[in-house]
Amino acid sequence: MVTIGALDGVKVLDLSWGIAGPLGVMLLAEHGADVVKVEPPGGGPWRQDPQLRVWDRGRRSVELDLRSPAGKEQFLQLVSTADALVEAFRPGAMGDLGLDYESLRDRCPRLVYVSVPAYPTGTRHAARPGWDALVQARMGLQWEQPGWREGPIFLQNASPSMAAAYLVPAGLLAALSAREETGRGQHVETSIFQGGMALTTMLWLHAEQGHNDLQVTMSKTYPPGIHQRSVYQCSDGWVHVTGGRPTGEKSANQILGLPSELNPGMVMMLAAKGTPEALAEAQAVQDQVHAAYKRFTVAEIVSQFVANGMCAEAIVPMHELVKHPQLVQTDSVVTVEDPEVGPLTQLGVTIKLQGTPGAVRGPRPRLGAHTVEVLAEARAAKPTSPPPATRPQPNALSDVRVLDFGRAFAGPFACMVLASMGADVVKIEAPVGGGAMAGMMGSGPFIGCQQGKRVISVDGKRPDGRKIIEELIATADVVHHNMTLGVAERLGIDHESLSAIKPGIITCNTYMYGAEGPLAHLGGLDPLGQAAAGLEYEAGPVYEGNTPLWYRWGHGDTSNALASVVGVLMALYHRKKTGQGQALWTSLLNATAVWGSGSYADANGQPPPLPRLDKLQTGFDALYRLYETQSGWIQLAAVQPEQWPALCGAIGRRDLLDDARFATPEARTANRVALEAELLPIMRSATALQWRRRFDAAGVASEIAVDTLDGEAHLFDNELIELGVVTANSHPQHGLLRQVGQYVRFSETPGRTERAPWVPAQHTVEILRELGYEDEQIALLAKDGTIDYPEGALA
Repeated sequence: MVTIGALDGVKVLDLSWGIAGPLGVMLLAEHGADVVKVEPPGGGPWRQDPQLRVWDRGRRSVELDLRSPAGKEQFLQLVSTADALVEAFRPGAMGDLGLDYESLRDRCPRLVYVSVPAYPTGTRHAARPGWDALVQARMGLQWEQPGWREGPIFLQNASPSMAAAYLVPAGLLAALSAREETGRGQHVETSIFQGGMALTTMLWLHAEQGHNDLQVTMSKTYPPGIHQRSVYQCSDGWVHVTGGRPTGEKSANQILGLPSELNPGMVMMLAAKGTPEALAEAQAVQDQVHAAYKRFTVAEIVSQFVANGMCAEAIVPMHELVKHPQLVQTDSVVTVEDPEVGPLTQLGVTIKLQGTPGAVRGPRPRLGAHTVEVLAEARAAKPTSPPPATRPQPNALSDVRVLDFGRAFAGPFACMVLASMGADVVKIEAPVGGGAMAGMMGSGPFIGCQQGKRVISVDGKRPDGRKIIEELIATADVVHHNMTLGVAERLGIDHESLSAIKPGIITCNTYMYGAEGPLAHLGGLDPLGQAAAGLEYEAGPVYEGNTPLWYRWGHGDTSNALASVVGVLMALYHRKKTGQGQALWTSLLNATAVWGSGSYADANGQPPPLPRLDKLQTGFDALYRLYETQSGWIQLAAVQPEQWPALCGAIGRRDLLDDARFATPEARTANRVALEAELLPIMRSATALQWRRRFDAAGVASEIAVDTLDGEAHLFDNELIELGVVTANSHPQHGLLRQVGQYVRFSETPGRTERAPWVPAQHTVEILRELGYEDEQIALLAKDGTIDYPEGALA
């Protein structure tokens, strides 16, 4: 049986390297896109990265020298047959070759050209070196993450790049959707920096009024708290539990043999008091709970918690994520025969389109394996005809309406991203108090996922309220939510029910575990995904004897939201080509597992030789790590061979060039401890700013690890506001509200973020009038409690 992918017929040229480009394009390849990897002679140094055995799978490989006249001409033939191109070179590199968007626009008017620089074009940082750790440092993310020592913490998981990996296909697909309306391609840009911003949306906010009440610092403490407090050591490993309502015979205390009056949540409440007596009591409770867990194995805790409807996950090394029973039983793990190293068991398709299911379409090919074939196709292809004149499209998704039934963060954040691309997002909420968001109303997590939407307050349990919701459904293209399995069916907003109202509709549910599989019935929170995907184990790092470490940005919630954006955009594009709607689902587990997808197991169950974090959480090796200086910290990234002599010159130690221990990159890695012993006292002899200036002058990549004060440095950055990466909108309650804005920038169909986060019932009257309701009807509906609207809205 031939699998029909949502993106069958779409041809993508992949010139990217690093993380965001290759991983993002992989998501397109497994849903049917014909991806051609254009590689330089010899493949380039990044081809040796073991993670690319996964992230470059499902492609065809073409080996071309773009610097030669013949190679450039062959590439121009190839690009004239493509729908999209993705590149991740330094700013200006493609222009130097005459292959930037401006050079190709007239020749290929339908081409969607995606660039993935480190920083947004147009900022003063655009030309800075773009290794992920450098972006972490300059953004302030290393200071935002608590760790096992004071000071900035190296983010083992390359968090900004991993988040940007979802933004790459999202931007490309939104531009393809717009092309179906306008007939023309455009330049699309996202960046590693914007990937980092996606992680901070619920944390980095600044309000003119009530800022201190709005700001949620969550676990930005030393040592870390909140979800970190629910990490427990068992007799044979570590487990992360997040509570949940017991639905079985036993509560957590009964399973652990603890007295019923003891509540682990007491620890947070007592610690918040801050008095010596309260802190001592909190510690006593925590010690008692920890002792109870050590009487069990990890498997015993997980199985008993799950059997009783509660949430627990083993904290595993990253390469063991492929053993997770939920991933295995939902066909989210595959074994691929790599032509160079043999069978590799790796993460499979994680975005589950039900009408056009994706598939892993082969391993990473050998370098240049398809050069002859692909170039022959390009020569034989007919020239593309000029695009037809079609209707204008103000924003990439301005022809799309989304109904948002989501709660908490993942569902609403996904809809906010769609709104930022121009979709008309209508949030459905129950009357009075914000419905499912009531407990979070006015908090950072709430404000951080509601920008750009309109809201209607309507009671769907009443006949007239249900009628209003069905009328909205009839106008919608997408219905999106993040409800536990079975809830949508009970509410009548499952795909079958909605399709009866609006044939061709697209529905998306972002679950904890998915729509099927042994854990599908469970809900859950972000830490469960981080534990199962290996993030907490590697961030600890546990192999150095440390405790597992939770990333405070909600990696699982963020990735689940962004994965659903990609899935919805795939389904929308497919519908524009075929008229067919479909259901799709993503899950927090699946989406977070993508962050660990560069790891895998070989035929012997062994992981790839990936770099590993040191015990002090400073970095991967002596030349890619944080150093404490006389004042402040600096992130060094002297990763290219030519930077070694430049570094030795900048620190005044050219004698190191003659030291056999450091003669080659391999020797420097093998002798990391000895090299660090040489560098540590040198770095303490000057300030971070002095070192960065010296390194800049010498051509050595580095950045100061800055503290942005909960993002304030970025939120008041006029360049970022000018580019739309940060927004400053007037809010009815908070005055001028600054928060994260555009995650993707479009040259022809720009995004839209001028609408501040909603307040309860804010747009009820406006939306009902659009549906044809008269003011008299609206007033009567409000009188009987079917709807709600602000005082004076009918005036």
